[in-house]
Amino acid sequence: MFGKKDTTIMISKPFSDRYTLFIDSKMIAANVTMNSKTRMRWEFTIHRVTTEYLEISLLQLENTLIESDNPMIKDISSMSQAFGKMYSELHLIITHTGEVLEVLNMDLILDKWNIAKKEMEKAIEHSPEAKEILVLNDEIFKDKEKVKLAIGANDFLNLYFPYAYGKSLPYKNGDIVTHNFLNSNTLQWKTKVKAKEEDTSTGTLFLVDVSAEPYGILTRSWHQKAYKNFEKVMDIKKLEALLKKESQYTIAKDTGKLLEVHSCNKEVVDQEKLYTVMTYNMVADHKNQKADTNQKSANSTKNEYTKPNSKRSFLIDDL
Repeated sequence: MFGKKDTTIMISKPFSDRYTLFIDSKMIAANVTMNSKTRMRWEFTIHRVTTEYLEISLLQLENTLIESDNPMIKDISSMSQAFGKMYSELHLIITHTGEVLEVLNMDLILDKWNIAKKEMEKAIEHSPEAKEILVLNDEIFKDKEKVKLAIGANDFLNLYFPYAYGKSLPYKNGDIVTHNFLNSNTLQWKTKVKAKEEDTSTGTLFLVDVSAEPYGILTRSWHQKAYKNFEKVMDIKKLEALLKKESQYTIAKDTGKLLEVHSCNKEVVDQEKLYTVMTYNMVADHKNQKADTNQKSANSTKNEYTKPNSKRSFLIDDL
């Protein structure tokens, strides 16, 4: 839907493409430095488009730690890759803003976990910390709603959908409450999103800019709660943290397909002792082709989703 004064970007046609994401992470926490670079790849397919939802498949093809300067990062990456295998094949019903409504291959995901859990139980017999992680994830996989929430936190979906899609642009939002990037306290964000059109030789593009910063002034008590673990190496009473998120999306107008996104999350508490900068760069393999290029026809999908009637929930109780 396109208006004269505002724009609503939505995926309007089936398509299939592969995406490569590079994540560059730089962090200093007191005397600990952690820098890394990770490459992830997915195959993303839109099988069906309706006014209310999208039927999609998301296959993770790669999750590789390319560079790191801290052994801890390698351990975290290995653990992340192990648990990520449970979500490497997703068949979903989502809203146009990326919210997961239904997991169509829930049985496969739960079966993967049951197999992986048995393997992990043998591998961590002498590691109490790893056992705690196993117990925590076991609690998640016992509850289908928790599994759905975990899938909703997927790196790909969170980068692709939340800001640019399904909303009337431009807009401002001051209601988003999440953790800071160091994950030490919650805060309310003020987000601004705007879009413009650009004509190219291969079609019209939407260029979407997103900027977010804390809503209002971060108080002294907020700083003390967020950075209390570092009070031995810095005077937390005098801190004024800088937090900012900036993203730029390039989207094909005729299909709504995301061609490219660059995003940066920055939290600088002290230039020498405490900061984190996370940079995300994701590009479609076929970003330079016409946006309606389909590598895989939606008609080839064998297991199409049938919309429930209006009296039924999107959730399928017997999955």
